[in-house]
Amino acid sequence: MMNCLIPFQVLNTATINEEHKSSKFIEQVKRSHPDNFFKIMAKKTAFRDIKIQERQQIQWFIASERLQITVHVTFTPDDNHGKMKVLSLGDTLSVERHTIEGEFETLSSGMLTIEVNNEKGQVDRVVWFRVKQASLSKSHLFEGIFNMIYSSSCGENDRIVTGKDLATVLERVFQFIDSLLNGRMKLKDMVDLKAIFCNKNINVRDEVKKLFSYRLIANDNNQQEPVKNTEVTEQEIEQVCEWLQIYQYYSYINIIVTCVQQFNIISNENADETINSIIQLSDENCSLKEISERYRNLKQQFRKLTSQHLQLIKTASECLNVIQMMKKAELYTTHGRRRFQELRDNLTTQFQLQERNNMILNSWIIIYGLCEPFTMKAKTLEDFVDSVAKLPYFEDTPTTHMQIVNDNIQLVNMWLSAEDANVLDNALITMEHLYRSGVVHIQLRRLINEESKFEIEYSINKTQTLIKEDPENLIDENDGFQQPKEPEKIKFIMATSEVDDHKLQLTFCNVDLSEAMKSKRILLNEQLKLLNTVNNIYSTMIQLEMAGHPDYQLKEETLQLSDRAGEISRILSGMKDNENEEINILKRLVEKQTDQLRLIHQQMVINYKLWLEHLEEYRKLTRLLQLFSNRQVMILIILLTKSREDNRTKSNFLKKLHFKSDKNFNDNRELELTIESLRHYLRSLRLFTCDLSAENIQRLYVKHQIPNRSNSESCLKKLSAFLKELLHDGDELFIERTTVNDNQQYLVTLTHKDQLAEPNPLDHDLDMETFSILVNILSHRLPASFQILWCSHATQDDIHLFFIRIQTFYHLTFVIMDMDKMHHRLREILFNEQDILTKSDRPHGEVYYFSRELTSRKGLRPYHITPQIRNSVVANKKLNELFQSNNLIKPRLRVICGKAGIGKTHRINTQYKTPQTLSMSINDRLHLTTLINTLLSFDSTKNDEEPKVYFNISIHAPFIELNRTFFSLFVCGALSDTDSGLAFSLPNDHPWTFFIEIPHTDKYNRNISDNFIQILPLLSLLNSNSFEEVTENNHKLHIGKQEELVARFLKAYIDGTINRLYVETTAEKDTGLQFAPLNNEEECRRQINDFFVPTCSIFYRLWILPFQR
Repeated sequence: MMNCLIPFQVLNTATINEEHKSSKFIEQVKRSHPDNFFKIMAKKTAFRDIKIQERQQIQWFIASERLQITVHVTFTPDDNHGKMKVLSLGDTLSVERHTIEGEFETLSSGMLTIEVNNEKGQVDRVVWFRVKQASLSKSHLFEGIFNMIYSSSCGENDRIVTGKDLATVLERVFQFIDSLLNGRMKLKDMVDLKAIFCNKNINVRDEVKKLFSYRLIANDNNQQEPVKNTEVTEQEIEQVCEWLQIYQYYSYINIIVTCVQQFNIISNENADETINSIIQLSDENCSLKEISERYRNLKQQFRKLTSQHLQLIKTASECLNVIQMMKKAELYTTHGRRRFQELRDNLTTQFQLQERNNMILNSWIIIYGLCEPFTMKAKTLEDFVDSVAKLPYFEDTPTTHMQIVNDNIQLVNMWLSAEDANVLDNALITMEHLYRSGVVHIQLRRLINEESKFEIEYSINKTQTLIKEDPENLIDENDGFQQPKEPEKIKFIMATSEVDDHKLQLTFCNVDLSEAMKSKRILLNEQLKLLNTVNNIYSTMIQLEMAGHPDYQLKEETLQLSDRAGEISRILSGMKDNENEEINILKRLVEKQTDQLRLIHQQMVINYKLWLEHLEEYRKLTRLLQLFSNRQVMILIILLTKSREDNRTKSNFLKKLHFKSDKNFNDNRELELTIESLRHYLRSLRLFTCDLSAENIQRLYVKHQIPNRSNSESCLKKLSAFLKELLHDGDELFIERTTVNDNQQYLVTLTHKDQLAEPNPLDHDLDMETFSILVNILSHRLPASFQILWCSHATQDDIHLFFIRIQTFYHLTFVIMDMDKMHHRLREILFNEQDILTKSDRPHGEVYYFSRELTSRKGLRPYHITPQIRNSVVANKKLNELFQSNNLIKPRLRVICGKAGIGKTHRINTQYKTPQTLSMSINDRLHLTTLINTLLSFDSTKNDEEPKVYFNISIHAPFIELNRTFFSLFVCGALSDTDSGLAFSLPNDHPWTFFIEIPHTDKYNRNISDNFIQILPLLSLLNSNSFEEVTENNHKLHIGKQEELVARFLKAYIDGTINRLYVETTAEKDTGLQFAPLNNEEECRRQINDFFVPTCSIFYRLWILPFQR
């Protein structure tokens, strides 16, 4: 029933509120809503639209920084056919000094538009606004009456309430409402409603209107015939409002008396008489009709207080510590106000990036002005009431901000305790708290593709609020307060950026500290060393994580900044700067904390060096380890390690990798995913004489499983034994095929491409010629990913490890690509490795350096490129022969081409895709880690049908990376990411089908075939230049509801019927403008095709393409 009778009503018409200064309003809006403004240029008109949700009560405020403006405010409901509600006429309003504001209620959503006309103005205007939306409130009085009667009738019984019971309750409820609205209700019968008047911050007039509406609806439903003269007059509403307003004051008597006594506000000698005169007013046998006469003095005393003021008094009484803190700090004297402003400005600057501190500071700033009446002396109760009533405009619910400050009172006290209110003092205070309770938390998360981080946590004691046991009773000498419990802790978190900011502030403090402040200087200097040590620990842990140390994956480290015995905290609490003995003890304690962390850091540095040494040693002993990057070795160790309850690194890794939840992940599933993950790494080596079946891998996995808590050397030893036995020590990679010469390094000089004046963004260096040469060079054996170094994203460790492989596996062919795109520092490292290889007497594999810029280099023999080697047909033939000779199933590629918007996506979705098909879109970036992760998860899902993957490629895709990725996947059979250590490989026993949608654009005047060869030459080579082209003939435009709607409006646009004017009819028959549906699909296609000519291609992309997809 609530708020459903009137769909829209203006509660307060647009008026200039002279009590609200525009300067203060703008200052508040700048702080809380800094984006709520717009600029109106001279001689222009500007507007701002604000979305309004349904069932809202809206208050809007507007102010101008200077000069007069012409404001026009309207509201357009979404469900009213665009019929506008005018809230403010476009009159010239002088709002550079005051605010213009209004209020309305709406049941439907819509758009609130603020339009400002500055056509006659010679200078720019800036307008600030605020729109407050509040859901239409329920009737608190009705709910309270209903709950009171329901509890007395049915609340004590456990039986199910029947419809008859509910009807009886409702009958009693409306009898109570009748008695209330007629004034016959006694105050003693309304005792249970006191809590509503005190706690709900109700608007008396709104509540009365709702009660009258309820009674009217109930009477209409109960009468067989309509009753005449049932409308409620404004005079009746005003009369009931007066009764209930006085009753609201009556309900707050105890709270107001408590507040006055708590804060000792009244200073005259007759304070007790003033309080007693209010207390003696209580007469519960009085009826509501008599309340105006009996409590006339009460009405006279409190008439200036609104429900917001009363709620503020109640909140202040409950947050006793806040008022006492403000009074003790003397913030309302001339000096105190200046000190508060300085503190506010300095803390605002300091807390810009500290969300929690900034929230507390904003709440404190908001309640600063509201607390003043409770800290100042008043001669009489009337003076106190006047001071509360004269408070500037504040939010409807100051309770929240007051409670936030009360919960963090210790922190605000800390801000106020500094002798000088500046940022540096707060840094010193934070410094002490870090030594009292500081703890460093470091989380390494890169293994699960999340960012590693560290943060510092510290806490301060939370002061408890002392609230009376029974707020309804008056304060008496014999009344007792609840005893405070053990202080709770308020926790604060400093992120990495905040720690750096704190160190910077301490550095500045070091200059300003006086010689007498010996203890602070000791703490400051030592904490700078302490935090630097923490940063070194974090950096070393990141190095260990990146280097693949298995013990530093998903690791959570906790470091203590405070001493566990609490000696530092004890000394700081009771020490004075002139106590030399205490200062010496303090110095030894803080130096001890730093030394302990330095020892931890030194041990981590040793661990890092030992890991790299052991890794290098075992790579010499077990040459197969050279085929894996450091992080891939780490993942293999994790997979071979047995999980335990206190170390779930492998479980967490596999769950994140395969997107599994806890409920469908058990030990059997973990074992299954472990074996599958191992197979991906092992298949990526392209060894065909080894048994890589799941059964054989599981057998050797059990045999070589790494025990828990094994050190890094033991882990590498177990992994080496596993690889040697499973892969026969890689003997297949040492089958002699050619005579090994002393120097087998070749420079492949590709055709140089001239730079065009207007380069085509779709052109790139990995063209058909490059891939043809690459495939022909690697035609002796199906290549694996470890044989190719893509220099554009290689690191120094990748380069070093690659040249170790070249020297170890000297019967294989290796290729170095993208040399021209390397950073000059890494290129120098590459050339140094090449020089070392040239000078070495040991045999090494053939190495081919691809470059367009380099024509010759010492130690590199030129590679003669014949037309046969450049031929893509020959390269495709050799590749097919390699797949056949090794009995491998080549991945099936279905390439779909066509003009933009022709319906390629729709054809794939309707003819090729199934519910089990994996779909991936490649837009402007290619995330290799995410791609591998998705393919691994898809492969772990058991489906009955052949795996199918659909790549939807954007015209803005990174085609160089995409060609490189497709070469690794379709030619090398695997994707490897050295950064994350992840690997995915295609199976050898069943085929995968890939549907690849090729993008096209008419901008560069290329036909479908040339476009395909240019942007994805590798797919053209693998598919022998064949593809499936979607045209208007073989795939007509699909006509669905959306396409028919577009065609209908295009037809109306062409024949001019769209220009008809809307004519309003009766509300019952009004259907708006109608356009006849097009039932013929060919007619729809004709309308669309005739309209979207090439010059309208932008409309084609914006309208039809989204529908097709």
